[in-house]
Amino acid sequence: MQSDDYANWSARGRAPAEDEQGLRTALRAPEAATRRDAALGLVDAAADGLAGETASRLAERVERDGDPDVRQFAVEALGAAGADESAIVPAFDDSNEWVRAEAVVALARAAPDEAGEGLRDALADDSGFVRRNAVIALAKTGAADAGTLRERLKEDPHAGVREYAAKYLATFPGEESETVTVLAAVLARDPEAFVRAGAATALGDLGTDRAEEALESQGITDRSEDVVRAAKRALAAARGEDPDDVEVPSSAPGGGPDRPEEAPGGRPGGVG
Repeated sequence: MQSDDYANWSARGRAPAEDEQGLRTALRAPEAATRRDAALGLVDAAADGLAGETASRLAERVERDGDPDVRQFAVEALGAAGADESAIVPAFDDSNEWVRAEAVVALARAAPDEAGEGLRDALADDSGFVRRNAVIALAKTGAADAGTLRERLKEDPHAGVREYAAKYLATFPGEESETVTVLAAVLARDPEAFVRAGAATALGDLGTDRAEEALESQGITDRSEDVVRAAKRALAAARGEDPDDVEVPSSAPGGGPDRPEEAPGGRPGGVG
């Protein structure tokens, strides 16, 4: 999904027909805007299930439509309807990154028990947004593992991928000491404040002595107020204290990258 959840929200309520059959017919309209509105209308209708003929028409749009928004909403509708995996997989090779990103979400929704291999393959996608959705989907389907999350957190150039890898390492920590070491390093060095804040939160959830040490030495002395707040909450959670009772040193070298002017910018949106 695009960086703003439902970036085309204004199209909702403009469906070109009031029933599924009419929307299915509109998927072959000559105007791209009508096809987009029809596909989006079917996203809403998919909660109640879609007829096989409608799913086939949506799969046709995924593979053949010249408009990327139509393809994106068509694959979203297929995922919401729990369509067959074979109808969704072609979108993983789409030329448009938002279609591929939506395909990751759709596959996880439609076939959560069988999606693991396809989701792991998506971690090699050129688009950071596709990889971010893959990390989230792997975690939500229970197919994530600590090794993969640690690798994404250490090496992925996309901040959104690192953010969610840090978040889900608290749920899939694997060898806990190794995970704490990686999270501590990210808390100290990642250039993005919201990634460091995520690492702080994960360290608090793990709550080991080493995690607390990292939060004390790097988190609550970070140059970003957002990271400091996250670290205080994390320490409080690990200790069973009130965040207001966590003391912040009045004079400390400060964690985070050597960019005092840094302020966390607009972060990319996530998938539900």
